This record gives sequence, C-alpha cells and structure tokens, in this order.
Amino acid sequence: MTISNHVENVLLAEFDIDKGASLKYQYPNDTGTDEHVLSELMLPDGAHLRAEDWTIFCLNQTIPDLDKEQEITTTTNTTKDTTEEEKPLLYVLNLVRTKHDATARRGAHVKAMAICTQHQFLHIYKPVLLLAMEKYFENPSEEVLKSLYKAVNSMDLSRMPKFSWHERQILRTSDDKTMFEEMFMEDPDKLISPTSTTGSDSIRWGENMNTNNNEEEDETSRLRRGTYIDLASGREVLPSLGKDRRFFETKIEYEGIKLPIRVPLTVNDEEVGDFSLINLIRTFSPPATHPGSPNPHHPHLDCTGSYTHPIMLLLNALLTQKRIIFLGYGHPSGEVANYVLAACALGSGCGTVLRGFTERAFPYTNLTSVDDLLKCPGFIAGVTNPTYEEHTAWWDVLCNIDTGKITVSKDIELTCPGVSHNPYPYSPNDSNNSDGQSFGSLSLGRSSTVNSLNKVDDKSKDRDTDTEFMNDVMSAIQGHYGEAHVRAKFQDYVGRFVRLAAVYEEDVYHQTKIGWPHDTELDPTGLLGHGFVFTDTITKQKELASYACRIEGWRQTISYRYYQKQGFNSLIQNSSLQKVDVYRQICKLKTLRNIPENEIVAILEALLQNIVSDKSMIEFLSYLPQYQGGLSPLGLCLFHSSTIVRRYAVELFNRLARNPTGHRFIQGMSRYQKITYERLVNEVV
Repeated sequence: MTISNHVENVLLAEFDIDKGASLKYQYPNDTGTDEHVLSELMLPDGAHLRAEDWTIFCLNQTIPDLDKEQEITTTTNTTKDTTEEEKPLLYVLNLVRTKHDATARRGAHVKAMAICTQHQFLHIYKPVLLLAMEKYFENPSEEVLKSLYKAVNSMDLSRMPKFSWHERQILRTSDDKTMFEEMFMEDPDKLISPTSTTGSDSIRWGENMNTNNNEEEDETSRLRRGTYIDLASGREVLPSLGKDRRFFETKIEYEGIKLPIRVPLTVNDEEVGDFSLINLIRTFSPPATHPGSPNPHHPHLDCTGSYTHPIMLLLNALLTQKRIIFLGYGHPSGEVANYVLAACALGSGCGTVLRGFTERAFPYTNLTSVDDLLKCPGFIAGVTNPTYEEHTAWWDVLCNIDTGKITVSKDIELTCPGVSHNPYPYSPNDSNNSDGQSFGSLSLGRSSTVNSLNKVDDKSKDRDTDTEFMNDVMSAIQGHYGEAHVRAKFQDYVGRFVRLAAVYEEDVYHQTKIGWPHDTELDPTGLLGHGFVFTDTITKQKELASYACRIEGWRQTISYRYYQKQGFNSLIQNSSLQKVDVYRQICKLKTLRNIPENEIVAILEALLQNIVSDKSMIEFLSYLPQYQGGLSPLGLCLFHSSTIVRRYAVELFNRLARNPTGHRFIQGMSRYQKITYERLVNEVV
C-alpha cells in the first residue's frame, strides 16, 4: 500500500427481489473475498426497515497461529520469499441506503456502498460516502465508484505529523489542545517526530544549521506563522490559532465539493472507528440499587463472586479469550458494530498494552458466516439475529444490547485449560522439571507458592480493588469526564494487570518473559528494585490470590503470546530508558509512604543519569499523564527535608524545562509546587 493509497477498494451491492443480495461492482479490482459473503455483509438483516444504516466489518482475517509465524520468521531470515504476500487486514466502512419508490417491485430500492481501507480512522470517510451514495442513486454506474476512489486517494496527508508512541500517549491524555504545536510546520520535510532516532535535536525545534540564506528563509517562515514571545518563560512560541492539535485538518474534494476532514492523531493499534467506551459501560452497568444478575461461577470471569460487575466480567472474558457475542435485535448494525469495537479497545487497554483483539473481531456478522465465526478462537462478534441467543454452545458470553444484560453460557467449560474448578488447584511443586519445560507447559502444576497466596490476613479482605476501580469509573462518567479520561483508566487497569501477571509468574514459575529485567550491575544497592509496587506483603498476597485464575486464563491466550514474543520485547528494545524502570519509580513516589531518603536519592539519581535526550524526556513524561497530576509526584520532592533530594529535584525540573513539552508539564503543576520550584531555582542562582 502506497502512502497516497488511502482506500484499497470501493464496493457496491444491491438487493434484487429475484436474486437477493448481490455484489454489483468492485473497483479497481476484486477484494479476493467471496462475492456472496460480501453482499450479505453489506446488506445486513433489517436494513430495509431503516432509511440509512452504517456497518463496519473486516476483510482478510486469518486465524492467528503464532507458532507458525515464528517458524516462518526463523526460516526466512536469510532468504525472503516474496512470491506469496499476505494480504493486509482491511477495515470496511459500509453505508446502506433505502429509498422508497412506488414504481419499484417492492416499493423501495436498497443499495450499499463501501470503502476498504487500512486506516483505523475509517469514520472520516462518512461524509464523502454519503455524497457518493446520493450520486449513485442519481446515476447508477461504475463511474461514481471511480470518482469516489480518486477523490479519497487524493486526500493530502503529506503534512500530517507522525507522532511516536510516547508522544501519542501524552497528547491523548492532555487537556492542552496545543501540545506539540511545534510539529505543525509548513515545511513537510520537517515533519519528523521530535523523538525520532533520525535527525538532530536542532530539527526537533525547527532550527536551521545550514547557510545564512536558509536562516533568513526560516526567519521569514516563522514571521509568516506569527510567532510570539511568551513573557513568562521568555521562549518563542507558535500560536495555537484555536486549533486542536490532536487532529490533523485536511480536505477531500469530491465532485467540486470540498469536504473538511479531521484525522485523529492519537489513535492506537486496537482502536478502530469512532466508538464510545462510555456508551458501552453505561449500557451494561446495572443501577446502583441493583447488584446485577448472578451468573454461573467461572474462575476466569468472576472477581467478587456471582455478582461481579458486568463490565469487569466482560473485561475478564476479553482478557481470557472467551467467545463473545453482542446481540442487538432490532438495532442498526452500525450500533452493534460500535459495541464490538469498544470491547476490543476495552480488552487491549485501548491499544496501549495488548494486541490481537481486532483481528478476532467481527463487528457485524450474520447466520451465513456462523461456520467461519466458530473457527476463530475467542471471537468478538456483533449480530442482530436473535437465533444466536438460543444457541448457547456457540458463545461463552452474550451481551444483549436491548436489555443491558451480560449472560454467561450454561455450556461454558467450567474446567478450563490451566484452571480446574478449585480456584487455586496447585499440585505439589514440580521441582524436577527443567525451567524450560515448566515455563513452556503453562499448566497449573505448582502448589507451595500459590497456596500461600490464598492464606491472606483477614484485615485485607475488606478492600476489593476491582470494585473500587469500577466505582471510580462510574464516578468519572457521572461527573461528565470525557471519553479520553475513561479510556485512560482502562489503559492503566490492563497495564497493571500485565505487571501483576509478571510478578505472579516470578513467584509461581520462578521466571517471567513479560517483566522488567533486574540488573544488579545497574542497581547494585537494590534500592530501585523491579516489578510491581505493593504497599505491603499482605496486599501483595491478596492481589495475586484474587488475580491468579484470571492470570492463568490469560496465559493461554493469543494476546499473551503476542505480548510475550513481540509486545514487551519491542517495548524494551525501543525504549530510551532501558536502564531504569520508570513506571516502578513513579509508582513508588505515588503510593508508598515514608520512603527512606537514600531510596529517593537513588530514584532521582537514576532519572538524572538516564533522562538526557529529548526522546528520553518524552518517554519519561508519557508515564506521568496530566489527568493523574502530571509532575506532582516529583513535585513533592521539592518539599523534602533533605537538601540533596531538593537539589536533585530542581536539577531534574530544570532539565525538563528546556524541553517545550516538559515546560508545558511544569506549567501544569499546582501553583504551590510552581512557586516552590521557582524559589528553589532562585536560591541556587
């Protein structure tokens, strides 16, 4: 796929009273998918009952087989076979239109037009698809599809900034709409990520290190953009002009009509379309006065017993790869599809932690595709046919959009791979097995460690982290917090779950491939430590005991194997802060009380030694989302009784202040912390 080729195919289907649903056009070439399957997906059940409906589905989905992928990777390192290239996963945005006509045989014409794209933000094409459909009703010919294909692929994204992963996380959780303003430059050659490994720091700020002529041109360009001096900081600033820099503004010109388009810049891997996570939570959350409906107990799904919050049950089902159906009988298929896409984001931590959900998603499907659906492990599907509800063997968890009830199938396996009916059924310690064998089997075969996890002090039983989490989420929704804020909460939860799983593996299997490695050379004193941060041993035992079954369930899934082989390794290899676990150090400052002075000094020293480049600063700041207080955990060090701690804290803030993004974070601190910081800086001077 070339850079300009935003859309791969344009499709058109019609409903014929004699032939039924039929695919009429595929432009510019065939998709390779069976035409009957395509036409059935493009003309969903009940589409004729509505004037308009939107549907989303995927093409070129394959059943993931990581073992096979690994074999292929190892055997083709030296000789790459390019004769058979795997087709990319395509997202299809489909518009169904019904126009009543007294002269038609059934009194109406039903047509569907769709575009196939690799872009996850496919919802931006809705306006142009509406115009093209109207044009096709006026002139039903293939020329309409050609004109649409040309228009969408002529959309100019050459000036769109390409943010790094850490920059996206900062931008999506920031209330400052002008964050990374310096990235929106007029010269497309300079649209390089500020933290890119290519280019120097001078490119980062748009400075020119060439000839005097180039300097004059650069000065003219800055004047044309209308730069000004921030009197508070003395630094040159670009004006925001009221634009939200979380979006890139461009246009699509179709049949002489210029359509303004806003491309979202903060989309993560598992986020497709314009779904609403808040809507998903509201639909399936019971009233506060009603605890919900009891479900058959399942060790992978239940957190707090038979009355586990429905959203937590759904999240557990996603993490442990259960077969999930969203049923919306009488609802538009587009509405059902959005619930499926929201569920994919929910389980993946909004695309920031896990992957492998959208490739198993069927945002809309029907009875004709049920055989293919059942072949996919842990599918997440949206349907409108109530027949699915009757066949409980087809699914493990069913979410009824109409009633807002989540049901666990009576046919679900209670004795699942890795977990028997007993919540902690560990057999005697299998110490005779080699480390490789014990780690590769992934079956519950240990007793001593996890049995001890079940012996938790009664004092810690009155606190349930999952219930507290859902209460926090519901309070945020009732307090009218935005979609980004709610998504960030589930991103934190899934990230926390994965870190707990790493601690669990170390305790039970004595090794882990998904946890931050501990290097005694980098941390000879052991003050920095590694792994998850617990307030005390009792809390650790309770957390691991409550998550044990779910962790074992997750360890059998595709998303776990993706994370083990690709996700975590990639995170470590691409990190500019490989020598320090920033997440752990920040968690210690946030959660622990009475941290010894020498430990705080060790934390600040490690940060100062590693946070030296712009890339490392951006990565560091991504662990301090502004909705959680930003730099406030570090700001507390400004009030420490130790002179060394205060001096190190000021030095770290001074370093961050030289970075535009870091400067914004400092300006976002509380007034009391900012005044203290300014006072300490003046004292040093």
